[in-house]
Amino acid sequence: MLSVFIPSFNHAAYVTQAIDSARRINVPGTHIYVIDDASTDDSVAVIRDHLAQERASNVTLVTKERNKGVIDSMLTFMDRCQTEFIYVVSSDDIAVAEGVEELVHHLNDHPKMGFIIGGGYNLLADGSSVPVYSKRHQKLFRYSGNRFITRLFLMDASPLLCQSSVFRLQALVETNAVTRGLVADDYAIFSKLFQKFMRRGVDFEFYPDVDVVNYRHHQTNSYRNLLRQVETSIQVLKAVAPPALRQRAIGYKLAFYFLVAVRRRDRSAARDITRMVGWHRASDFAAGLVAHAYWWMRFQ
Repeated sequence: MLSVFIPSFNHAAYVTQAIDSARRINVPGTHIYVIDDASTDDSVAVIRDHLAQERASNVTLVTKERNKGVIDSMLTFMDRCQTEFIYVVSSDDIAVAEGVEELVHHLNDHPKMGFIIGGGYNLLADGSSVPVYSKRHQKLFRYSGNRFITRLFLMDASPLLCQSSVFRLQALVETNAVTRGLVADDYAIFSKLFQKFMRRGVDFEFYPDVDVVNYRHHQTNSYRNLLRQVETSIQVLKAVAPPALRQRAIGYKLAFYFLVAVRRRDRSAARDITRMVGWHRASDFAAGLVAHAYWWMRFQ
């Protein structure tokens, strides 16, 4: 009924917690696939020792000879997956078993629904925690149809986490949501899914009060590399955004990351982002600055 995917890469200090949290999910027939993307630390040895010690017969470890990225790992997982539902938890995060179970049962009761986004908490480095989703997400998901798609691509919806969601495998297959070559995995997956599954309560659901994941923040999180985020987000927009929205969406996205750079007091990143704008995106960039600033003030 449920397959769990744990992409592993250089998280030897955390990965056994991720595995143990997934093993607590009480859904009949659950199988867990840990796919290691050629870690250079001792992740593989740690995982093997832990699985042997725990006699974890419902966990399969797959090791890759070369690092090919998380999308390649997810495609490897999907090739092996034989269940209707899937859940993803990163090797440095912690699944909340009860929340995953609730989403699985709800999807099972609503056969036309492609996926459900649950909630969770950011585990910060200082030991505190804050909800993953905010008022911005509540506002976004009040829209539907074309208005929803426009808002999705123009007004930044980050984060949207695969780790807080349960998917129907067929929904990912039908939309080609997991696309080789696109680096921003969560962003690309949801951008594709929402263009087919856009009606909340019918095609998908958003339950921010159902805790599904504890998302760990540390120094190696990819979101800390701002310019890398910009590059991968623009790559997704060029490949996935509706043609009528594409250039406007890129201008708005650059505006969003410019404001993030300003908030972080990262002058170098802010300068680099403005260089990416160009004269042909100047008006969209300016409109995006105004829109995002207003959005943040009202719905942060």
